[in-house]
Amino acid sequence: MNYPQTDEFLVGTVKKILPFGAVIALDEYDGLEAFVHISEVSNGWVRNIREHLKEGQKVVVKTVFIDVAKHQVDVSIKRISEGEKKRKLEAFQSEKRARKLFERTAAKLGKTMQAAMMEAGAPLMREYGSFWALFEALAAGEEPKTAIPKTWLASLKETASVEIKPKRAELRAVLTVKSIAGDGVKRVKAVLEKIAATKAEGIKTKIHYVSAPEYYFDVDAPDYKIADKFLQKADAIGEAAAKQQGAEFSLEKKEKE
Repeated sequence: MNYPQTDEFLVGTVKKILPFGAVIALDEYDGLEAFVHISEVSNGWVRNIREHLKEGQKVVVKTVFIDVAKHQVDVSIKRISEGEKKRKLEAFQSEKRARKLFERTAAKLGKTMQAAMMEAGAPLMREYGSFWALFEALAAGEEPKTAIPKTWLASLKETASVEIKPKRAELRAVLTVKSIAGDGVKRVKAVLEKIAATKAEGIKTKIHYVSAPEYYFDVDAPDYKIADKFLQKADAIGEAAAKQQGAEFSLEKKEKE
């Protein structure tokens, strides 16, 4: 039986509710169950666990303890932020959809799922790690390094081109810019204009006023690595501009709600 790693985010279904916790069936690990103690359900005091969980409910959990010898997996619900929960559910649904697309491709080729996994699925999973990553790569025009039958590759590419739109990454940073000089407003504006003028191919940016001295800096890029690298560049430009203007500056990444 396969087991998750500690600190891994998982999607599960509440199977049974007990006085001091609940049994969670882990959807991504067939047949494996986990236990969430009542103290790990919510950040607030839980008087009645049934006010927070119901049998059949889908939940996102984080593994906190694993003992393979005892077949024990303990998880937490409260140690997950809303942003992490959202991303995990999106990834879970995307993978579920991608598997359906693979099954549909197999049916089109007249293959059983067992044969499909042997001929193309398993080899490609070793390269990409998930069906969703595979279809995203194919939709972006990437050629697999793994050799599979040409009929399979052509059919998977066709499915990807029709069904998958390459996903872009969106990151948000909090800019703090302030100056105590008499013309401080002008100096702050100059720093923000320098950051706003930072450009790169395929990247869109926008600065939103929050409340002095804070501003949101949103970055839309082809992927997270590119977005993160761009934020680093903007941080350096902001630091240099602030130094030139005699202003204070900081950039801190923030989860986008």
